[in-house]
Amino acid sequence: MVDVATAGGVADQVLAVARRVVSEAPNQRAKDHAQAVVDRLSGPLRVAIAGRVKAGKSTLLNALVGERLAPTDAGECTKIVSRYRRGPSYEVVARLRGGRTEPLAFSRTGGSLDVKLGSLREADIETLDISWPTSTLETITLIDTPGLASLNDENSRRTREFLEFDEGKPSDADAVIYLMRHAHRSDVAFLDAFMDRSVTAASPVNAVAVLSRADEIGAGRLDAMESAARIAQRYSVDPSLTGLCAAVVPLAGLLAETGLTLREDEVAALRMLAGTPGDVLERMLLSTDQFCATSASELTVELRRNLLDRLGLYGVRLALRAITAGQATTAAALGPILVEQSGLTALRQLITRHFMPRARILQARSALVALRSLSRSLQEVAPDLAGEVDRRLEQIEASTVQFAQVRGAHLVGSGAVGVPAADKAELDRLFATSEPISALGLSAGASTDQIQQAALAGIGKWRTAASDPLADPTSVEVFDTAARVLEAIYGATLR
Repeated sequence: MVDVATAGGVADQVLAVARRVVSEAPNQRAKDHAQAVVDRLSGPLRVAIAGRVKAGKSTLLNALVGERLAPTDAGECTKIVSRYRRGPSYEVVARLRGGRTEPLAFSRTGGSLDVKLGSLREADIETLDISWPTSTLETITLIDTPGLASLNDENSRRTREFLEFDEGKPSDADAVIYLMRHAHRSDVAFLDAFMDRSVTAASPVNAVAVLSRADEIGAGRLDAMESAARIAQRYSVDPSLTGLCAAVVPLAGLLAETGLTLREDEVAALRMLAGTPGDVLERMLLSTDQFCATSASELTVELRRNLLDRLGLYGVRLALRAITAGQATTAAALGPILVEQSGLTALRQLITRHFMPRARILQARSALVALRSLSRSLQEVAPDLAGEVDRRLEQIEASTVQFAQVRGAHLVGSGAVGVPAADKAELDRLFATSEPISALGLSAGASTDQIQQAALAGIGKWRTAASDPLADPTSVEVFDTAARVLEAIYGATLR
């Protein structure tokens, strides 16, 4: 079997550097910073959910976890960066700005966590770490961030401080899901700030954008999600966004969360509502005010308001259509229909396709920047160690084609490089994996000789394309990366 250096191998090399600093650093502060890098590389991918106030961040987190955990009201805990990770038991810990940790009491109110800060103030807390024994958090840690409002807003400052790259400081997230209602200039500015340009061939494939609350487009009509999909597609090819995120997808987060947590009593209320005379029901569904009008239905106003809170007007319309068509009469049958229509399945597929195969290389990029920053702080107290760390990181970065692969994948996927369909498919394969047979598009069980022949043919093809004097710089970069990937594959066959 041909063994090509993988993203995991790159991460392991960076991990070895971090462990050396833990072992040899002259002071505890440097050891702690290096240990944080070790912990980060040893754990799952950290994905932050960010966006403007009321964009639906906590609702999306709940949908991705599959249960109502993150509070969605404007309570004090929504103003604190909160990390949700898999743990052996249920636990909430406050990480304070001075470095100390403190366990916090909590309860569940309406399913969501109600964390008791006790004598602590919001300003004292850097992050809340929530451990939860759920399989959905096995390969990913989700980070709920305070809503972005204005540059001077304290909540916005916390989120920017946590996520943005600055002078040598990596973001505390490896990837971000950014929620937006429209592509405002402030949304574009935030995504631009999240970009890490300090690592070779930094790439926007560690960011995806979500057109949130998509069911509210077009006043919640039954074709709302189709309209939202068209808008998202338009944003996906918008030059102001294509260089900042891998894709834009529509999502009705509330519908997704409710679909996953739908109760039988709610379906019973919907069935009763479906029995309302057609002309009356049609008037009720014109607006939220009409829906809650006291005399509109035998269903109590309280139950109708609960349905709106849980489903929104679009979700109610969608659920009633499924019930009257005989597609679903129970929570077990209706829930999956709501989830599928919400866009959550498509978002999960996007996360799986764009983040998970590159999880280790995304972690390695973040760790590399953190170690560079740490090395600068060691220049005076441990110059020999700092110099060795810098040299080793430069070697890793210079010899690692995976950083360039990640960028190449985005440039091809976003349409920044115009190539025929067959060439695009070939480039997609080369940038998606370091596994030789898959990267070369060969049949399972291909021999070393076949791998060598295919790799050599590809090297010649893409080196020729890269040397074309008429090719633009972006295309040359992509073609050169393709040749480097193939050279790595060929070189591995000789070992």
